[in-house]
Amino acid sequence: MSFFRRICRRAPFLVFFCMLLILSSTVPACERSVLPQKKLVVVTTSNIVADWVSAIGGDGVYVFPLLPIGADPHTYQPGAADVARVAEAGVLFAVGLGLEHTWLTRLITNAAKDSKKVVTLGDQVQPLPVQSADSPEDAWDPHFWWDPLRVKLAVSVIVSELSRIDADNAPTYGSRGTSYEQEVDDLSARIAALTDKIPPQQRKIVTSHETMQYFAERYGYEAVGSIFPGISTDREPSAAELAKLAERVRELGVDVIFTEPIVTDRLARSIASETGARVVRLYSDSLGPAKSEAATYIRMMDANINLIYEALK
Repeated sequence: MSFFRRICRRAPFLVFFCMLLILSSTVPACERSVLPQKKLVVVTTSNIVADWVSAIGGDGVYVFPLLPIGADPHTYQPGAADVARVAEAGVLFAVGLGLEHTWLTRLITNAAKDSKKVVTLGDQVQPLPVQSADSPEDAWDPHFWWDPLRVKLAVSVIVSELSRIDADNAPTYGSRGTSYEQEVDDLSARIAALTDKIPPQQRKIVTSHETMQYFAERYGYEAVGSIFPGISTDREPSAAELAKLAERVRELGVDVIFTEPIVTDRLARSIASETGARVVRLYSDSLGPAKSEAATYIRMMDANINLIYEALK
């Protein structure tokens, strides 16, 4: 067979191969890889944790939170893009303590992620046991970000982990971590100062679900009930449970029911109409939109304490 005839027979394959080369060279890098590779890639489950990592890592890290703004971490369902992001991440920071339920375990398995690259912050912040009778005896409360001083413990863990992975930038991470811890101390002082202006007998808190135990313990409030039983939002309350809560609100003279954007306030408003209480919305399991009063953790907690103060003073 002549050389010319062999080339002709293989022409279709050669044309196809060349086209693939041309197409691959024109695809933007961001489409060939889910996450950028020049920076340390960090994935977090919570957008609150993502804010801490961004504060510590600065321009040296790329941070991607799995949970969008306003999403419920208790009931979130990851997609295929989340699997790819986790697979490419240098480290994944999770809250743990049951916040992500079973969806994080499935996600790590699907991404074939080395469990050693998953850092669970909640285990290292002196967590509080769940007080609700609706929860297992060995359950822990994951909402530790309501206590800024426990957030400092989480920040320390983040600094250590980033420094271990990216030793060249460890001094920068340490310096930024120290600065951020001071911001958190200042936040805690502001919360304490406003709390001191609220009469102790008026510091009774009813919430959408049991989120504020850490806050109550740290600053001298009393968490007296919640719309959704327990620390999760995955089970709606029964009529009997709502009736019991309404009775408790009346009995204790609770004036305010605090709700949050991640769940409907329909049930809270129903109880409020029965008892004469008001409904006030706080930020809890998620930051607010960009440029909002709750766009960062510090701003979120400042917004919350101002709302709490105005509601209870």
